[in-house]
Amino acid sequence: MGWTVYGVLIQFLFWIPLTIMFFRIVLPLVRAPFSDPLVGWVYSVTNPLLRPVERFVPRWRNLSLAAVLMFWLIASVEYALLLRLAGPALLWPIGGLASAISFALGFMMALIFLYALFSLFQPREGSSVVFLTQRIAAPMCNVFRRWLPLIGPFDMSPAAAMLVLMLARLVLQWLIFQLSGV
Repeated sequence: MGWTVYGVLIQFLFWIPLTIMFFRIVLPLVRAPFSDPLVGWVYSVTNPLLRPVERFVPRWRNLSLAAVLMFWLIASVEYALLLRLAGPALLWPIGGLASAISFALGFMMALIFLYALFSLFQPREGSSVVFLTQRIAAPMCNVFRRWLPLIGPFDMSPAAAMLVLMLARLVLQWLIFQLSGV
């Protein structure tokens, strides 16, 4: 009982920095405008942490490899705390990689779910949450929209995208742990 309470607390506390760092990775990839208040806030919060790292870790096109590195390190620390620092030290970075991938794919599934809800309920267009959700989730859904026809008024592409992300999440986690010999 006690371990699950600590585990939930650790996961909740790490959810916040992982979410912010995930947005820092994704927002430049979808070319989110810096003038958006949410985008500006994410950059202002992460810049003090990433600027020193970016001196040594180069960017690759629009991808901040420093943000990817910090995302992986945060996930590794979370995984190490969840193991209570009792597991083998080599397992922490590997578990952190699996946790980072799992978090990113799970967050993408949540954004696609929100995207599907927004298409049903038509929220206010000027909202930055709606805009960013559409910018991030639409490219993933558009891949499946080519092959899946509408079923009446329903677009099944978000469901297909979420299914593929779920399967990718399971396969990648399994593959990482198999390669690590755990």
